[in-house]
Amino acid sequence: MEESAASQGEKKVVAVVGGGLVGALNACFFAKRGFQVEVFETREDIRKAKVVRGRSINLALSHRGRQALKHVGMEQKIVSKGIPMHARMIHSLSGKQSPIPYGRKDQYILSVDRTNMNKELLTGKSIYGVFTWYRENTCVNHA
Repeated sequence: MEESAASQGEKKVVAVVGGGLVGALNACFFAKRGFQVEVFETREDIRKAKVVRGRSINLALSHRGRQALKHVGMEQKIVSKGIPMHARMIHSLSGKQSPIPYGRKDQYILSVDRTNMNKELLTGKSIYGVFTWYRENTCVNHA
């Protein structure tokens, strides 16, 4: 069984490079396990920004993504704001449109707002422990 950082005595520090969706989710996992998390990001803190740079298209959230959110206690908060998508639409050269279901009739994936999900994950880290946000940082390879 894996040992959490808290059960090892002193709180260990982990650095997460990038505060986007993947970095924020990883930071939540580390914080939940008892690590002190430091997030390094080139953008300003999107929770405080007036204008958020980055991808604007919604994210298609499948079962696998929902499971990851569930493990950090954020699934319901994100899913409650999602829009069900039951099929993808194929457009032929002739103009005909054909829906292709994502699964059985009762199955769907969710369309969720990327920026909102990112903000929620960054806020969610505080549920599990302390984290520090270092904004406007860039990783540089000095090799």
